[in-house]
Amino acid sequence: MANDDVAKNELRANILKALANLTRVCIIEHLQDSPYNVTQLSELLKESSSITSRHLNVLKQAGLIEQEKRGTTVIYSLTSKGIPDILHSVDEVIKMNYEKYRAFFP
Repeated sequence: MANDDVAKNELRANILKALANLTRVCIIEHLQDSPYNVTQLSELLKESSSITSRHLNVLKQAGLIEQEKRGTTVIYSLTSKGIPDILHSVDEVIKMNYEKYRAFFP
């Protein structure tokens, strides 16, 4: 495999690793609806602000979210409207394997 392919696949793997966590997937789900600050996300996730901040940092390092400072508040949003498509692609795989995952689709 060419070095460019390895580098590209390594970047892909890092993004997928960032998404390989239930809390971070939930954050992406929430951010597709609206930007939020840490406190709002913590309440939605029923997690502490420090835990939520750590997850936000992983997503930010992977380039999936961005932050904007508004006064003393930091607002988080998705870097691209295409990011939820990653989750939709996973949903398609689940649907293709419906029998195997039937319990998740009542």
